[in-house]
Amino acid sequence: MIDFEFIEHTADVGVRVYADTSEQLFKNCAEVLFGLILDDRPKPDIEETVVVEAEDIEELLITWLNELLSLFFAYRFLPVDYDIILEEREDYKVIKSRIKGANFDPYQNKIKMEIKAATYHDLKVEKNDSGWIAEVIFDV
Repeated sequence: MIDFEFIEHTADVGVRVYADTSEQLFKNCAEVLFGLILDDRPKPDIEETVVVEAEDIEELLITWLNELLSLFFAYRFLPVDYDIILEEREDYKVIKSRIKGANFDPYQNKIKMEIKAATYHDLKVEKNDSGWIAEVIFDV
């Protein structure tokens, strides 16, 4: 069970996601995102690699989540499981992710909420004594 809660937002959907590590935080955010979009997930039978670079961890999270949404809506690739490596370089951060998924069939899997994008609005990613927290607003 992913540790998250909804946060109040007038027009869109806001979530606060918790994790022990930064890699787990990214995975949990993706799980929450696709849990909002669909109830059921098929068994993974294909794999994609997604590599993203950004100046900071906030930009990295949003860019990566939006890349996953692009794969879903443009190519009907439904992410199911994530292997993630986060690297910190001198001037930027990198996420290397191997994503197991399945082809999305709109006739077999009904979309319950269409999420257009992960946004920078009120975005927060931070580490504290308890672990990692992300607050993300999704544009619906």
